[in-house]
Amino acid sequence: MSILTLAFKFLLRVRPSMVYDRIKQQMMDTLPFVRLLGIRIDAIGNGTSEVSMPADPKLNNHLGTQHAGALFTLAETASGAAMAGAFADLILGLRPVAKESRIQYQKVAKGATRASGRVPGDIAALKATLKADGKVAFPVEVDVFDEHGTLAAQVQVDWYLSEKR
Repeated sequence: MSILTLAFKFLLRVRPSMVYDRIKQQMMDTLPFVRLLGIRIDAIGNGTSEVSMPADPKLNNHLGTQHAGALFTLAETASGAAMAGAFADLILGLRPVAKESRIQYQKVAKGATRASGRVPGDIAALKATLKADGKVAFPVEVDVFDEHGTLAAQVQVDWYLSEKR
């Protein structure tokens, strides 16, 4: 186990916000497409996330509402942030891959949007599977809302985590 992994485990007990802030910064530093769309990771917790995207005419479709591709990227980012938060103590030694996703558009999204991600179920059980098998697959659920609070989309991203090789 690396010294950074040990530090993350310790900090998660005494100052979890430091670890989650570091994960947020790392994600923003390594995801240029997310930055291009103006997406911001607002919060990460233990299996949760809050992510936002500004109102910008460059992100609109032919109807003048948020483009479906931009909404999907917002949701996928929220799913990755929630996944990373759930596995914060181990994330430095993992290789995460979004394996599959499903999106159900509910209403057009007007203006700025936000997404709430969550890892459903028992995170401890997922970690036990990862420890026993060296890999684990699980869904992350995301709800996307527009600036009026209207549910615009529901998304599920299936993540596959394995130990770094």
